[in-house]
Amino acid sequence: MSASTMRHLRLTSASQDLNPRAGPVRLAARPWGRGWGRGVATVSKVALGWRSMQSSAVPATLEAVLDPEWLGWALDDIGDADRVVGVEETGSSKTLAQKVRFRVTVEGSDGQRRSKAYCVKAHLDGSPGSDLVAEARFYRDLAPRLEVRMPRPYYTAVDESAAQAMVIMDDVVGGGGRFLSAHSPYSLDVTRDSLGQLARLHASTWSGARSADLGWLSPRLGEMAALFPQDVLQSLLDDGRCADVAPELHDAGTLIEAVRRTAAHAITCVIHGDTHSGNVYLDRDGRAHWLDWQVVQLGNWATDISYHLATVLDVETRRAHEAELLRHYLGELESLGGPAIGWEAAWEMYTLSFSYGYFLWAITRISSRAVVLVHMPRLAAALADHDTFRRLGVI
Repeated sequence: MSASTMRHLRLTSASQDLNPRAGPVRLAARPWGRGWGRGVATVSKVALGWRSMQSSAVPATLEAVLDPEWLGWALDDIGDADRVVGVEETGSSKTLAQKVRFRVTVEGSDGQRRSKAYCVKAHLDGSPGSDLVAEARFYRDLAPRLEVRMPRPYYTAVDESAAQAMVIMDDVVGGGGRFLSAHSPYSLDVTRDSLGQLARLHASTWSGARSADLGWLSPRLGEMAALFPQDVLQSLLDDGRCADVAPELHDAGTLIEAVRRTAAHAITCVIHGDTHSGNVYLDRDGRAHWLDWQVVQLGNWATDISYHLATVLDVETRRAHEAELLRHYLGELESLGGPAIGWEAAWEMYTLSFSYGYFLWAITRISSRAVVLVHMPRLAAALADHDTFRRLGVI
């Protein structure tokens, strides 16, 4: 099973490193040039005159990533006349990929020094990296065309042959940001803000706008449901993560069929694809930003919205406010150039779209168990409240 379609599973096959002596690198992108939103450059290191350094577009080790000379070449906010004079690792974490925070000190041509905090997301331990390919492509190809708040990338690279990818982006914590989580339900104001950013994503990509030329971007819900073994899913549903829920929510075959039918909903736009409570952070000004674009895909707008509201709010708050919050999203979508979706049609699609989020947390094995045990009951309650399985025709 491919990690590019099932990011929640840990894979064990070995990865292949690039050979820097084998000729020009096929892809080493500096996506926004010397500033945010300046377009995409796809170049070889030979074409850039890369000082004959012995590395690759996707360095295989943390030592190679933190090499001052490599960073001076790779980071698109460091000028040709600047010199990296210091690199300090400041923190790290790991799920599938490693995320390493570091600070770079740069000396300009005038002798003045400045420092900036970054975070690299990559597989630097030899583990398979295909789970990051879509995210790197997103930051490389699509993000420059959008006005959605997200971490600013400074380097992206994809090694297609080795199925490895890398993104170097803003260090959220170093920039004064705060990650949100399942353990603290969102306020209604934050939820409206995060929905507004999803509306911006959806409106700007509606009916293929800004994304029609991206061949790698495709629907993925049906593929995920088809690839996941039913017996493995059943064992996970039986491990206690969905205790005290209706019997039909315990059945793997029913859930897989529900996801298949959700995947058949009309494709409307680009969706984030993993809109749970941990994939938003607030910047120092309290504004919501979206991160972790690993399952970005083409899909139906309601997939993002149902999954989001069912995970970021506790059950009683969702029940009391989901209609108002959906109206807020619809208003934002229309004001940003998206379609005016009628209320009855929007509510129907919203209430039919919770199965995918439930499926993702049913198969999750790498996240904190405590987070799984927060998200699963919330999603199960939404499915039960709206009689989603029966209305999809799977029970």
